[in-house]
Amino acid sequence: MMVIRIYISALTLLFLFLVVMSRGLGTLEVIVITCALIYLILDARDQLLRLKLELQSLQDLEQRISALLR
Repeated sequence: MMVIRIYISALTLLFLFLVVMSRGLGTLEVIVITCALIYLILDARDQLLRLKLELQSLQDLEQRISALLR
């Protein structure tokens, strides 16, 4: 998943650089860049929430195992 995020970031930056160097930003370019950035933000947020839930599950499991070993 991280590879996809890096790929999209690189494409977005490359697109932004090429557009600014050639003719400046137009409406279509702004929409494309904004959508890509929003996707990256939402995707990162989703992954962080999944990692948080997984960490909580692992902590609960650790507490149960610790209680069983006592």
